[in-house]
Amino acid sequence: MKTLPLSLLLVGLAPAAFAQTPATSPSPDVPKADASDLGKSILEQELEPPPGGYTYNAQGRRDPFISMIKPVAPQGSKGVRPQGFPGFLIQEVALRGIVKTSEAGIGSAAKPGYIAVFQGADPTKSFFVTVGQRLFDGVITAIDATSVTFRQEVTDPLSPVKTRDIRKSLYASEEARQ
Repeated sequence: MKTLPLSLLLVGLAPAAFAQTPATSPSPDVPKADASDLGKSILEQELEPPPGGYTYNAQGRRDPFISMIKPVAPQGSKGVRPQGFPGFLIQEVALRGIVKTSEAGIGSAAKPGYIAVFQGADPTKSFFVTVGQRLFDGVITAIDATSVTFRQEVTDPLSPVKTRDIRKSLYASEEARQ
């Protein structure tokens, strides 16, 4: 009983399936458009607003469809990072040690104070830095016996604060208390 309606359905659809015409081949006198031209024409058609359709006019406001999360880069740097310690972000360096210096040293150890030892992404390289040295997104403002303080340049355009102080401690337990 169930086979009868199924067979009637197949018999009814068979003429429609066989009645389709085969695809015609393109005539040889029509030049073929390459894929890039075809892609450009399709994009142009999609990007054109339909007549009487809606278009967005920013009028100086920020575009709500552009992500506000942007890579960290100070203004004017164009994202090119220099080599060495000045090319690191503050969150990319780890404080590994602090050395107290006296006046008897040479180079950066010639003045009394502290020198911080940082490690970057490469664990085989360490950097000895003093107060005033720049990083890609900030500067070292203070070094004491147990911590280093940075002044980070905030790149969020909506933030009223343009800089913030970040402190990295030599001991993890001190950082947890802050």
